[in-house]
Amino acid sequence: MLICDTHADTLWAMQDPTRAAHSPTDVTHAHLIATNDTRVQAMALFVGSNGLTGEDHDLIQRELMQLEKLKAQGFRQIRHINEATTGKANILLTIEGGEAFGEDTGSVAAYAAMGVRAAALVWNNENRLAHPAKSGSSEGLTPFGRAIVQEMHKQHMAVDISHLNERGGDEVMDSSFPCMASHSCARGLCDHFRNLSDRQLRLLFATGGYVGVNFFVPFLSSSGKATLDTVIDHMAYMCDLGGENHVGLGSDFDGIDQYPDGLRNAGDVPALLNRMRQRGFSERLVQQIAGENFAAYLNRIDHR
Repeated sequence: MLICDTHADTLWAMQDPTRAAHSPTDVTHAHLIATNDTRVQAMALFVGSNGLTGEDHDLIQRELMQLEKLKAQGFRQIRHINEATTGKANILLTIEGGEAFGEDTGSVAAYAAMGVRAAALVWNNENRLAHPAKSGSSEGLTPFGRAIVQEMHKQHMAVDISHLNERGGDEVMDSSFPCMASHSCARGLCDHFRNLSDRQLRLLFATGGYVGVNFFVPFLSSSGKATLDTVIDHMAYMCDLGGENHVGLGSDFDGIDQYPDGLRNAGDVPALLNRMRQRGFSERLVQQIAGENFAAYLNRIDHR
């Protein structure tokens, strides 16, 4: 089975000087090769809470150094899903935070050449491209943000609207080029600013996009507790809105500190899929959500 997870902060976690020495990450080589599946793990180059300023000025360089360490451990970076090998730990590189592009649209092509397949325009802090959902702003993309999006389209790089405010998301979706939300949940089940409304989800699905369901407990439930079933509830809710061909996994592993019961790391993902089967999901739908929907999404943007 193809299993794709469209967001993890493992590279950031590995370079974090405050992380306890030898503390295991949520995503490890052993987790990804434990079963006879084809595992693809997206890993983000995160810009940090300071947006690549101050102590984070060289954060991406530090994360790229960690990527090389993972490759030395046996991880394989791929650019296309059809390059993924069963029994190997396959990495797809992404960006979280448009500060990574600096002040030059030409940087988009440079990152594409490095294998970056998707980029979130913002994290939780405002930048030169757009406004985050956290800010509460009703403003859209900046002129520079629109220019970056156009360059991303030219490079067949997915525009990731997770963290982006609603107006910005609408502007990104007002295009023939489908976007994605790499790690977001349904606001109709949990009213959190980071989650997507029914209207946004319907629009994203109708335009050929993709949503990876986030495993962070505060995005899944306002009760402060979540289980495998809570994650599956968000999947089912999105499918009911037209997302059967557009929903997948977007764990946010190594970037979260509250986990659903039974879903503590990447090694637990097969248990989530088994619970989906127990809940009555067809085998076809399990396979789609596990990874085939994301593979189909990347294929769509590759041929735009």
